[in-house]
Amino acid sequence: SLFYINIQDLNRKESRMKIHFYGAARTVTGSMHLLKINGSRILLECGLFQGKRNETYERNRNFPFEPSKLDAVLLSHAHIDHSGNIPNLVKSGFTGDILCTYATRDLCAVMLRDSAKIQQYDIEFLNKKRAKSGLHPLEPIYTIEDAVNSMRHFIGIGYGRSYRLMPE
Repeated sequence: SLFYINIQDLNRKESRMKIHFYGAARTVTGSMHLLKINGSRILLECGLFQGKRNETYERNRNFPFEPSKLDAVLLSHAHIDHSGNIPNLVKSGFTGDILCTYATRDLCAVMLRDSAKIQQYDIEFLNKKRAKSGLHPLEPIYTIEDAVNSMRHFIGIGYGRSYRLMPE
């Protein structure tokens, strides 16, 4: 596997580990799991939730935790339901590293820009309908610029390579 947690680190008396499931629980979309380990906050996946338009917009736009307090993101693969909300996470204040394989990083560079373009087209369509009804316009969850900016946080790691995520 790409990532590992040293079990010896977890066997210390003061060790604590909690996991919160914020996506892909009782559903197959929007994978997002927060690991709290000995004071570190690590997000496993940051996927877009896909479903009915109103629910998905609000659910994807707002995180159930403070992005700026995360230490790192671990990304298993590039599927949009696992990586698709990363540009919004960075736009919302995340400043840490996003760790994944080189292949996942390369695919995200293309897929996240494409996802942003789709979101922008979708919002343009919705805003035309909303304007006819006198409703205020909506903003896309993120833009192509947000997707490009998020790529600065990606760190590719080779298959079979170890990486110490948490300090000793």
